[in-house]
Amino acid sequence: MLDALLQAIPLAVVASVPLLLAVQGELVVQRSGIINLGLEGMLLAGAFGAALGGVAGGIAGAVIVALIFGWLVIVLGADQIVTGTAINLLVLGITGFAWRELSVAQPPRLASDLITPFAWIIVPLILAVVLWNTTLGLRLRATGENAEAVRAAGVSTALHRWIALAIEAVLAGLGGAHLALVLSSGFAENMTAGRGYIALAVVIFGRWNVRGALLGSAIFGLAVAFQYALQAANKGVPYHLLLAAPYVVTLLLLFGVAGKVRAPEGLGR
Repeated sequence: MLDALLQAIPLAVVASVPLLLAVQGELVVQRSGIINLGLEGMLLAGAFGAALGGVAGGIAGAVIVALIFGWLVIVLGADQIVTGTAINLLVLGITGFAWRELSVAQPPRLASDLITPFAWIIVPLILAVVLWNTTLGLRLRATGENAEAVRAAGVSTALHRWIALAIEAVLAGLGGAHLALVLSSGFAENMTAGRGYIALAVVIFGRWNVRGALLGSAIFGLAVAFQYALQAANKGVPYHLLLAAPYVVTLLLLFGVAGKVRAPEGLGR
């Protein structure tokens, strides 16, 4: 059993990449004061776009969803939770219908050694530097804490929220592309399987910082590795229970930090 678990860890690291990219994107957006519940839709649009046009198509798909969400929330001031939920349902319906109607050749696979180190090493380093060591990062975090004070200082909160949303769109698009071109051989309906919602939970667990995002994603990855190990060991555990294991772990993580974390003061406003 232990050998199977150790052998499954490298696979779990690769399998956790879409989640990790989504977590890091959502971290940036929530630091700017926005809760993007539509992250699930962005990942799904990224996977759909990647199946049609490769990595560039994946990023384009997520960007389109981000533009819709941003227009409704940042420009029109719509409720963030309602808007995100509606976008998830919209993307789920559109991508499922379009995929059934289209006749698309199987896209070329990507090598996991391209995106995996980028997600686990390069992106966290860049975000840590940008968020905590640059003027842009300071203003972005201030927007999420006290938007009125930022406006009073003559800084555009809308601009910084658009920048945060753009960063999330790129990362979610890459996550969707990894899902469709590395972990799968193309697109499938609802193939994100709740990763966007799990990402929201991991951001909370990680206390809105990069190290916490890495730790939460790593724990989810270990749960996935444990799931793979149980499948390989053939212990007679029902398959659907094994699939649920990583999500149960995420719920336990949330229970463990409930009431012990402080979100950005302006989050969701």
